[in-house]
Amino acid sequence: MSSPPVNRFDGLRRLEPGAALLPLRVFLGATFVYAGIQKLSDPGFLHKGAPSYLGTQLHGFANGTPGGFILKTFAIPHVTLAGVGIAFAEIAIGLLVLIGLFTRGAAAAGLLINLLFLITASWKTYPYFLGSDVVFVFAWLPIALTGASGQPALEHTLARRARRPRPDAQAAAGALVGATPAAATRRELLVRASALTGVATLVLGGFSALAKGRYRARTSSLDATAKPPPTSTAAAPATVKQPPLPSGAVRLGPASRLRADQGATYRDPANGDPDLVIRHRNGTLTATSAVCTHAGCTVGYEGGQIVCPCHGATYDPQTGEATGGPAQGPLAKRGVLEQGGSIYAIPS
Repeated sequence: MSSPPVNRFDGLRRLEPGAALLPLRVFLGATFVYAGIQKLSDPGFLHKGAPSYLGTQLHGFANGTPGGFILKTFAIPHVTLAGVGIAFAEIAIGLLVLIGLFTRGAAAAGLLINLLFLITASWKTYPYFLGSDVVFVFAWLPIALTGASGQPALEHTLARRARRPRPDAQAAAGALVGATPAAATRRELLVRASALTGVATLVLGGFSALAKGRYRARTSSLDATAKPPPTSTAAAPATVKQPPLPSGAVRLGPASRLRADQGATYRDPANGDPDLVIRHRNGTLTATSAVCTHAGCTVGYEGGQIVCPCHGATYDPQTGEATGGPAQGPLAKRGVLEQGGSIYAIPS
């Protein structure tokens, strides 16, 4: 009598449905840990004026989004507290999900964070599926509903240990009076595991913050003023006569303040919007609008390119053309002029 044919998919069919979510759980946990570490290790994250400064991002996220009132009420008035808090929360949530401790609660917290990002940071992303937060919200949902069911998890190990009978006399005495020492033991184990996770969060966050180093600005600011540069009444040596400045030119500041491979923001003399002037390594100047064409955030100059801190759009510093991220259109070009040791903005 011949044996029945072997079905190679029997092993896959016996796989617990919950176990299929393990790769997703690991991905979400690792991503959240990385996100928190990345924030704390970024020297410009809490440095005002940096392209990645959280305060600039929050203003961009709050402008014209459904969740903007939440940021205006709780985050924008307390930028440092909000930044440090969300970074440590991401690390803690990521660690809890990775080890499988309070998995459902941690996943629910992760879902709420990404939901907040969805109605603020990603709200203006078009089409919607290009925004990662909408994907994260739905990725967190099955973990929040089922937890680590059918998966390796610390909470399952603690539950098994809690069900073991305690050999000490206290456990026996508790059994005589109807107590449940196993439940108490489980609580003890959960408290210890939670404490260790908290310590690990603080250690990871602390080392990340210490490792970030000092912020070295590539973007500063120039204060436009209609006043001409100060002149001295003392006799000065004869100099080459400078051509007249274009009509409406506004002095931004001394040229010495803008070093090679550095950018500076200023207010456009025509409409008051933020603009960005860059001195390239060969000494030439170019200027563009500093308003990102994607969602209206203020861009900065960093690492040889113009970068939007809100959604990661990048632009060519020479031409203003979009080079990456969600932005499609170029930054509008602006006129600047260096003359007589000063930089001037030319109204467009």
